[in-house]
Amino acid sequence: MVRIPGMEWKTAVERELAAGRAAQARGNQGMARVCARRAAGWAAAAWLDGRGEARETPSVLEQLRQLAAVGGLPARGDEIISHLLTYKTKHDMSDPDEDSFFPLDVDLVAEAEELIGMLFPETPCSR
Repeated sequence: MVRIPGMEWKTAVERELAAGRAAQARGNQGMARVCARRAAGWAAAAWLDGRGEARETPSVLEQLRQLAAVGGLPARGDEIISHLLTYKTKHDMSDPDEDSFFPLDVDLVAEAEELIGMLFPETPCSR
């Protein structure tokens, strides 16, 4: 099963989602995205473990990629994984002084909660 130092995966996921919502409340969207990715990645790892799918890395991003590769999720699940795997970008990649930005207008914490609900419908994420 998924090993997260000091706690069970469900507890870790709930704490990470709560941290993501707190980061959003503080206006720190970057940290909220990090928390959403961690929570979704840990849940993906637990789901993959439950199916006997070998995980090759502890990286939450790789676990999300593996979840997408296994397939079987509704189209919305694939869309959420795509959003979670989206990186910040720039309008002009040749300008090193330009600030990067997240190119999607989505709430990754809410989407992570939705994805986790798809994977584990019997364990809804508390709000």
